[in-house]
Amino acid sequence: MPLEPASVLGPDPAATWTAVRKDFVEPGTRCAGAGIGMPAGNKGHGIGSGHAYILRDAAGREHAFGPDCALRLLGGHGALDAVPDFTARAAGAGPWRDDVWQRRGGGRQRGRDGERELARQHAAAVRYLLLRMDKVAGVPRVQPSVRFAPLEPLYAAWREHGKLTQQQAARVLAIERSPSTPATLKTANLLDVYTAYVQLERALREAVRLEQQRFLRGVMDWLARHLTLTRAQGEAAGLALHPRAWQLETPPRLAAAARDADWDG
Repeated sequence: MPLEPASVLGPDPAATWTAVRKDFVEPGTRCAGAGIGMPAGNKGHGIGSGHAYILRDAAGREHAFGPDCALRLLGGHGALDAVPDFTARAAGAGPWRDDVWQRRGGGRQRGRDGERELARQHAAAVRYLLLRMDKVAGVPRVQPSVRFAPLEPLYAAWREHGKLTQQQAARVLAIERSPSTPATLKTANLLDVYTAYVQLERALREAVRLEQQRFLRGVMDWLARHLTLTRAQGEAAGLALHPRAWQLETPPRLAAAARDADWDG
């Protein structure tokens, strides 16, 4: 769903807003909080990081907010515990924390701590579900293994209700954790794929020279087919990725093929 411009927002109460996800936004995107609870004429601020909290209003429209404005609307940090973070493997995102795994003692937590742990697990499940069934599955020419038939009913349930039950979330996480799920289809690598693809799309839109356009299309095609890039490919494409991106055991034959690939398309 396209993001709405800040100018259409009215001063709705916090109860009408729902946190949907943390995601990448286009350069120059301004925080929608400028129109809510601020003096008339206040133009607000941009989202310099390019990472925004996407909140849904009572009419079902999605809007981009900076972290402070999102917290102000939603009433505190706990309101963002259940937000899937699709920017967690971007450059500068900090140490990678695999939320798929329950924290030590998580099953014995009670009260507020237990609720926050369940919210964190729900966010991890929704993020993995959307990576496989939407975000990465929607990349042109991506390998068919990304979209997974056992996740179809869970994805349908999420689309209908906007959330998963505790049992559904546990099922999604069990699939992610399964030894039969290859490393390329784990959360961390799929986030690397998504992060790289967002940057490659932007670079392609801005590329002027035909040679550079053909090169970027070649990298995008390789990424879609193999769900990984070499460090040399990322550097040549100008990608800013997490320091641990693509830390997979790449077979030498595959790595050599990547170096020698013909990017003429």
